Amino acid sequence: MEARRPRPPAHSCSTKPSEDAHHMSTFSTLNGALTSLIAQRQALEIAGQNIANVNTPGYTRQRANLQAIEGVAPASMTSGPQGALNGGVLVSSIDRLGDIFLEARVRHESSSASFLKAVADTHALLESTIAEPGEKGLAAQLDTFFNSWQDVANRPDDDAARAVLLENANTLVARIASGYQAVETQWQATRTQAGALATEVNTAAAAVADLNARIKAITVSGGSPNALIDQRNQVLTQLSGLVGAEARLREDGTVDVMVGGNALVRGENAHRVVVQGARILRDVDDPLPTEAKGQVRLLWADSASEVGATGGRLAGLLSVLAPSNTAGTGGAIAELANSLNSLVTNTDATGLADVVNDQHGKGVPPSGVIKSFFDIRAGEAPALGLHVGITDVADVAAAAPDAGDRDGSNADEISRLTRDVGALWSRTVVDLGVSARTATQRATNAEATRAVADGLLTAQAGVNLDEETVNLMAYQRAYEAAARVITSVDQILDTLINRTGVVGR
Repeated sequence: MEARRPRPPAHSCSTKPSEDAHHMSTFSTLNGALTSLIAQRQALEIAGQNIANVNTPGYTRQRANLQAIEGVAPASMTSGPQGALNGGVLVSSIDRLGDIFLEARVRHESSSASFLKAVADTHALLESTIAEPGEKGLAAQLDTFFNSWQDVANRPDDDAARAVLLENANTLVARIASGYQAVETQWQATRTQAGALATEVNTAAAAVADLNARIKAITVSGGSPNALIDQRNQVLTQLSGLVGAEARLREDGTVDVMVGGNALVRGENAHRVVVQGARILRDVDDPLPTEAKGQVRLLWADSASEVGATGGRLAGLLSVLAPSNTAGTGGAIAELANSLNSLVTNTDATGLADVVNDQHGKGVPPSGVIKSFFDIRAGEAPALGLHVGITDVADVAAAAPDAGDRDGSNADEISRLTRDVGALWSRTVVDLGVSARTATQRATNAEATRAVADGLLTAQAGVNLDEETVNLMAYQRAYEAAARVITSVDQILDTLINRTGVVGR
């Protein structure tokens, strides 16, 4: 009989693929654990970055997004879906957890609050300038002046009373002039500040353009520009507070900055603005505006057209620098200056110089020579040009015609003018007080609204230490678990390589 050949083991044909699958599965487990170590470490670093910047102004918290790596099954006759290898995990992106809508709201509220604060601050300074009510206020000086006329009426033949009258008149003139000069000084200081803010706007706009270029370059190269975006957002908020700028995000990561409907920054290019107009108060009403005369305006440097800013501190300053108008609704500073001029003389002939000179001309002085009590120097603002035209007490016309030197009836009539002149100034003080109170209240409300918007943004984008602590613990535990997987696989491989097959040696 023919001898039969021994049959090979039935499972011999599938042994090799199965072993390969197991070997590949073992090493894929190592690879998966390694990717986990790397990903969890990156996530830990991001959490640490957040904690480190908890008190950094303008910092927006970040989060590492983890994404599974799809495993690849080995080519095997016996492998199926359950044989897919462990692909592991990777950090797909590092997201900046900001909110573009809340950021836009903060910029909008900052624009309004800064505008109203500039107006309120100006009114507060004007109130301190007039010092009403108070012993050093103009109202008190007017009372003292007209009371001096009453003293002369009571003692018309007393040269000392007349001398005191002239002294108090000169004091009143000096007080009116000093008040007007203080208003002029405030106007010039505000004008200088407006020019300085325009320079800040140009600097900030150039910074946004530079950041746009850097953010675009990093984004194209696949990097994370989150820190630069935070810096840009701070500058954008600054621009909103300066000139009411609005930001429009573009697909390439850059932003366009708009002011009055026109681009202050477009991509990587910035446009300059400049403040032009009067440099001193007396030139603000010039009907032929030039670079140094006429209403103060904010213009585009390259086209000389008006910017049209409606928000921000700079726009607020421009509003208070505006000239006065017949309706009394012009710039706050020029309106007060106009009120001081109208107190001296006005078209209704109810000013101080108008009524006093008119009544004084109806009397008879001891010298017999009738003179204007007040004179106004030509070429100057009435408040600055006002001066006492009488230097000799004998020229004070206290008596009525044909009443004798001991009569003081004309002086008594002049003393009664305090009601008309005082009422003129009182209206100015009341109007300024009402305007100042309204401006302060509006600024307070706007700041409260801005603070709420800022609080909402901070709650969304700011760092929460409790949350970051939990994240740290989660990433740390995941890192330790991945390390434990590597240790376990190492022990298995050690057993397979160094201990398998030692029996019987």
